[in-house]
Formats: sequence, C-alpha cells, structure tokens
Amino acid sequence: MVNKIHKIAIITDDIEEAVQFYTQKLGLTVVERFENEDDEDYVFLDAGGILLELMPQKSMEQEPGFHHISFAVDSVEDSVQELKEKGVTITKEPFDVGGGTGITLGFFAGPNQMN
Repeated sequence: MVNKIHKIAIITDDIEEAVQFYTQKLGLTVVERFENEDDEDYVFLDAGGILLELMPQKSMEQEPGFHHISFAVDSVEDSVQELKEKGVTITKEPFDVGGGTGITLGFFAGPNQMN
C-alpha cells in the first residue's frame, strides 16, 4: 500500500526563521514556495528525497511542531478504502487539493491520534 514517505509537515510560527535554519544549518534546499488564498507562505524543502513542509501556525489550530506525515501511494482512494476495511479511523476523506496540482490527499488517525 505505501510506496515511501513523501513528506513530513511541521507548523512554525516564523517561516523565514525556519527556512534559514533548515537551509543554512542543515543544508536543505527550497524546492517550492507558495502563498495560499490567505497570503500565508508555505515552503517545501528537499531532505534527501523526502519533502519537509513548513506550514504557518496562524492558519493551524495547533501549536508549532509536528503536524503530519504523508505517504506516497498508487491510489489514495484505494488506500483509504483498505484502511477503512482494517478498522483505521479516516479523519478526512480523499480530496483534490486544487490549483491544478492533480494532488489528492486523505487523512487517517494513527496511534496517539497522529495524522
């Protein structure tokens, strides 16, 4: 079902400080940066083939820190169905993120309510 870890997302209260830390101290590279419809910056960095997503805290309902892990799968819909059959709680049904990206996401709860 899972091909690989695709991305790890963290919430930060200072995007610029986080970008500086991960690029200057750890040597990661910014691969994408965009503003959402609320003019909030999101940044994706390459961490050896796994993306690190920096998310602005002001748009989140939780404190800075870990937010979620994304797994690459062949079919989000099929994977969500398989998880349901295994009794896993789906916290958000599959949806297209929009913007012409062709990206479909779905969320599930793991141990300790990890997404």
